[in-house]
Formats: sequence, C-alpha cells, structure tokens
Amino acid sequence: MLWLLLAFVAGILTIAPAIVIERLLEGRMGMGISPNFGSLMLNAFVVVALTEELCKFAVLRIVFYRKRFFSEPINGIVYAVMLSLGFAFAESVLHLVGAHNIYVTAIFRSFTAVPAHFMFAVFMGYFMGQARFTYFKHRFWLILTGLGLAVFAHGFYDLFLLAWWMPADFQFVSYGFLFAGIVIAVLFINKAQSRSPFMKRRKWLRTLEKIKERDFQEFLASQKKQMKNRRENMNNNDLAE
Repeated sequence: MLWLLLAFVAGILTIAPAIVIERLLEGRMGMGISPNFGSLMLNAFVVVALTEELCKFAVLRIVFYRKRFFSEPINGIVYAVMLSLGFAFAESVLHLVGAHNIYVTAIFRSFTAVPAHFMFAVFMGYFMGQARFTYFKHRFWLILTGLGLAVFAHGFYDLFLLAWWMPADFQFVSYGFLFAGIVIAVLFINKAQSRSPFMKRRKWLRTLEKIKERDFQEFLASQKKQMKNRRENMNNNDLAE
C-alpha cells in the first residue's frame, strides 16, 4: 500500500519535468501548434505524448521495475496506472486553476483525461510486466513496444483535441478512440491477471481439492458397494441354511 501511494505521489511530481520539457520544445525548438497538420502531429506525438510518457516511463523503470514487490506481470500495470493517475491528478489541478467553470472542467476531465491516462498506463504497464518475467533478449523489445504503444495512443488521443482550427466535431474521433482503448486495456488487464503465478497456484489448489473430493466420493461409493455385496452374501448364506 505504501508503494502504491509513493507511485501516485511520484506521478504528481513527474508533471514538473514534463512541463519544463514541453515548454522548452514549444518555445526554443519552435514545436508549437500552427494551423497545419504537420505541426499538429509534431506537437501531439512528440511535445506532449512522448514527453509525458517518457517521464512516467523513467520513474516506472528506475524506481519500481526492479523492486522485490514487482512479483508478477500485473504489477507492471498496477504501478504504471498509479503513476499515471498521479500525473492526471496534477494535470487536472493545473487545468482547474485557470478554468472558468471549475465544476464543469472537473467533471469533463474525470470522464476524458483521467481514463485516457489510465489507458496509456495499461498499454505501457502490460508490456513492462511481460518484460520483467521473460528472457533477457526479449525485454528490450517488449519495453519498447509498451512505451511506443503508450506514446501512440496518447498522441492520437490528443491529435484532434489540440486542433483548435478544426470543427469541434472532430474531437469525437478522440473520444471514440478512448472508448475503444479502454476496452483493449481491460482485455490487457485480464490477460496479465491470468498469467499471475498466484492465480495459477490458486487454480492448482482448486483442481487438487476437486480431485480429492472426487476420490473421496469414489471411495464412499466403493465402500457402499462392498457393504451391499456383504449383505447379499449374508442373505444368500441364510437362505442356503
């Protein structure tokens, strides 16, 4: 529980370097959003998505990945999600500070930005969890896949939300993508959970209990059959006498 809280707090703190890097890229590197598709993609996928996901990835990889409590594949998702929820919380607070209507902004972000960060985290954490418990030669590509998928999902989600010159209806593309991503994230969670050694152990124990119960039932049936045979033999002996 303490490490989960630490992951949440670390996610909150992670927003500071992300903001610094984003402002540096937009200001000195000239990667701000212009009314054209090229600058929009550069800002969405590099300035925002790559920066924020790299910051969260760095904390997950350095602080949590090698810890002893990282004991099963699902832990990759658990700690990635806690980091991202902390990041989303800090990001939401910053948006609320400058919002005209705090309540509308809070509710809106609760159903969009927060689930989106959850989705990004599941994509990254799933492959981080797989990498932690596989052969060394496969780890790099699994980690790269998780990071790349999180960056792509983050960038594509932001793409139509940042396009201020496009019609507002284009934002529904991002919301549709978010819904589909949440469904995929749930499938990833279930798949990671099914690979848990603890789940397998509980399944093995349940199977063993069923076998013991079946053997006991068969033993009782055999005993009943023996008793029935004895009664029939005794009755036959009485009739013979």
